[in-house]
Parts: sequence; C-alpha cells; structure tokens
Amino acid sequence: MTSEELARQRVIAWIIDALILLGLLILFQGLGWLVGGAYILFRDGCFEGQSPGKRIMGLKVVAHKDRLRCTFLDSAVRNVLWVIPVVNVVLGFTGLHDLVHDPRGRHWGDRLANTQVIKA
Repeated sequence: MTSEELARQRVIAWIIDALILLGLLILFQGLGWLVGGAYILFRDGCFEGQSPGKRIMGLKVVAHKDRLRCTFLDSAVRNVLWVIPVVNVVLGFTGLHDLVHDPRGRHWGDRLANTQVIKA
C-alpha cells in the first residue's frame, strides 16, 4: 500500500470518527463536550488499537517499535492536541501534510506517542 493510499484511508477513517463525535455531541447535549473529548482521547486505545473509523477502513494503531497494540495512554498522548480548540485546526492541516510526506505516514501525534497506523 502506498503512503498516499494509506493517507486516503486514514482521512476517511477520521471522517467516520468525526461523524461519531458529532453524534455523541448531539446525543449527550450538555455533557457532549466531555463525552466527545473522552472519545477523541481514547478512541485509538479501544478494539485492539482501532477506533471505529479505523476498524471500518481496516487500519490499526500500533506502538511504533514493537508493533503492539495502542494502549489507552498511547491513544491519549497521540490525540491530546485534538481536544484543544484552534490548535486542532492548525495541526489538522499539518497532519494531512505529514500523512503524505512522512516516509512512514506518521503525523505529529504518532511521533509524540511513538505510534504508527498500519493496515490491519
């Protein structure tokens, strides 16, 4: 799989997860920001390193060195900046660039948590 194909699949997985996040915000209304923030932080630590979007797209997050599944701590570290308003928009654009131009398709969160997204 080329880095462009993996990047495309990751973007689609992200859109699926964003739609789930939107559903959680609507469903939990007043507490939606808390439930949604928890979802963003811990989504990659569920289901053997697969958020729902990654599972649908056949991807998974693994620890970069040993290919073990992404833990809840890895997930929180890799996604922490997504829950900070404004920062997440800027990092979203730089993350898209990294997905295509980094030889291993690792964005800032992957480098921070020492993880990598691979084909499941």
